[in-house]
Amino acid sequence: MLLNNRPIKILHIADMHLRHNGRLFYGTGKKINNGFIKNNFNVLQISDRDFLQSNILNYKKSFFFDCIINTIINFQPDVVLFGHVDSLNQKDLFELKNKFKNIEFSQYFVDTLDPNFENYKNHKRRFFLKYQICDTNFITTDPSVIDFADNSKTFYIPNVCDSSVDYLKNYEIRNLEYDIFFALSHGQHRGNLKKGYTDERVEFLKKIKNKNIVKNFYGIEKNPIWGNQFFIELSKSKMGLNLNRGSPIKYYSSDRICSLIANGLLTFLQKGYYYEDFFKNNEHVIYFNDYDDLEEKILFYSKNFDQRSKIALEGKRRYFELFDSSLVSKFMIQKIFKMEITKYQQWMI
Repeated sequence: MLLNNRPIKILHIADMHLRHNGRLFYGTGKKINNGFIKNNFNVLQISDRDFLQSNILNYKKSFFFDCIINTIINFQPDVVLFGHVDSLNQKDLFELKNKFKNIEFSQYFVDTLDPNFENYKNHKRRFFLKYQICDTNFITTDPSVIDFADNSKTFYIPNVCDSSVDYLKNYEIRNLEYDIFFALSHGQHRGNLKKGYTDERVEFLKKIKNKNIVKNFYGIEKNPIWGNQFFIELSKSKMGLNLNRGSPIKYYSSDRICSLIANGLLTFLQKGYYYEDFFKNNEHVIYFNDYDDLEEKILFYSKNFDQRSKIALEGKRRYFELFDSSLVSKFMIQKIFKMEITKYQQWMI
């Protein structure tokens, strides 16, 4: 895909977690970036939080803003794409917009915008800050259920999978150590349990008490896991549980849905999120109603390798068919430049 007879140039400003020493190498920002590269886009990255938190150079925010300005001048991008960049204020953003009128500004936002979520106001504020200057916005919730965003410039994107990251094929292995995997993060930047922390997911998981279910749960009594250890533990499990906070909101999920389905675990999904638009019950995933229903289904599929393997394999195939990083990244660029969608999928609203 070319623009003015050359590859499209993208300045991607997002947290790449370098300061965490590779602990989050499977993050959404990296996968989106991989998709740009696979599509032969010319992408340059600035990792905003790494830049600002450097202990060696002790950068200040004003220096960070100057860095963005100078990078734009030198690189001359066609697009400036923001991830969860919270370090620029309204004045900074409007200055960028006014200074570089010929550049498309865009953002993606992957946190929940559920109005019943306890941190909703903060999430909305962070999204809306960049929304004011962005020509396009991409969110992991169906825009039709968001009442403060213009649907003509706000589009759904799924949690992205990438073959270089999501490589496991658990459906091939009959005898795995654990029946069910779940990892609670306690925030993207914590390596330890929060003292006294609980939420509705913790309370739900505590109700799964059947002694015949071998659980591989993290962030509940055991510390969260990160980095390659996350994939090691994932690889030991037959099935995975996708459990979100708050009330169901159309199409939203944390990125754990990708880590589970795209790595070949048979995955249990909550009802109410309209995932049925993408994944068929008993063909790609298994839906559950409550913890009793979930327990019963875990016990059944843990003992039935052939059925479990078939569903998990088809789930992985379906996830990559719909949500591969190269497909999602290309869609984003086509929307930014109002191009024809060349490989239409049903989520491309």
